[in-house]
Amino acid sequence: MPTTEATPYSRLATIYDHVMRHVDYVHWAHYVSSLLARHKVKPNRVLDLACGTGSLAIQLYRQKFDVMGADGCREMLDMAIEKARKLRYPIPFYHRNLLDLSDLPPCDAVLCLYDSINYLMSLEMIASALEEVHRIVNLNGVFVVDICTESNSRQYFSNMQSEDSGDGFSYRRHSYYEKGVQYNKFDIHFEDTDEVVKEVHQQRIYSLSAIEEIVDKSPFDIVGAYGGFGYAPPTEFSDRVHFVLKK
Repeated sequence: MPTTEATPYSRLATIYDHVMRHVDYVHWAHYVSSLLARHKVKPNRVLDLACGTGSLAIQLYRQKFDVMGADGCREMLDMAIEKARKLRYPIPFYHRNLLDLSDLPPCDAVLCLYDSINYLMSLEMIASALEEVHRIVNLNGVFVVDICTESNSRQYFSNMQSEDSGDGFSYRRHSYYEKGVQYNKFDIHFEDTDEVVKEVHQQRIYSLSAIEEIVDKSPFDIVGAYGGFGYAPPTEFSDRVHFVLKK
């Protein structure tokens, strides 16, 4: 059986919605909306950065936001475009990564969620991403970004193994956490070609203090930080942390 090594998400894209079917994007969209309201932001345009297959962007559109999406993976973006087309939602999608947002229109709010920022493997890369986002956010606009914590990685990704199957495919997933890096390894079997595809995903896990320090050095101000999907201040034991940064 032939085995192919693929770049992250390039082949996972076609089954991503199945793998992540447990994620409540409706709730996440409502939470984002509540954060914007909490900080008195009424955006005319919202950018969902690292939008993946467009699930969150679609939910935001249903909440009457003027939303657009951007992602660095062409294959994930193609899935997002097709989903929006089938729903007849006029959501524009752009092929851009976190470090290059050139030619994107200005926005009142930029989102980067589901720990997408953790894919930047150094604080210097995060600093560059903050500069890029700051460039396209309107004055008094916000950047809502979340991070995965070490507590989350140790609890849910410490030598976790699973397998599942769907229409025309099956996969095995091995997740583990080692020296500040979370790894997710996928072996995907596509039945139509009898091919096994391997993808390895890596995320750098940062402390809250490291993120706060790099934001303090950026053009943004931290105006809110919340543990999980609530409104209490975060701790190192929070599963994830949402930051609201203001220009």
